[in-house]
Amino acid sequence: MNASSSTVAINTPFKNPAPQADTQKEGRLRQACADFEAIILEKFLKMARDSAPKDGLLDGGFAEDMYRSLHDQELAQKLATGRGMGFGEMLYQQIGQQHPVR
Repeated sequence: MNASSSTVAINTPFKNPAPQADTQKEGRLRQACADFEAIILEKFLKMARDSAPKDGLLDGGFAEDMYRSLHDQELAQKLATGRGMGFGEMLYQQIGQQHPVR
């Protein structure tokens, strides 16, 4: 496999990018599923951070908590775009089977 065939645009919401013929409703559904995946990933990141022991060496207080929250939110958005983790793609497939968008 060559490198050019495996590159995916960073803004495509899933592992298997949609064909160009997607309707506007399909595009909005794909984006909503990718956004939901980002919310799930953000919750995972928050739970992982909360379960890690605090060392007490550098306790930044409220400002550090706010920064870490914003960092987790942005990281979750980046993880959900591009190749994603697959949650959004599965949700899109499930909704598409139950409620076909035409």
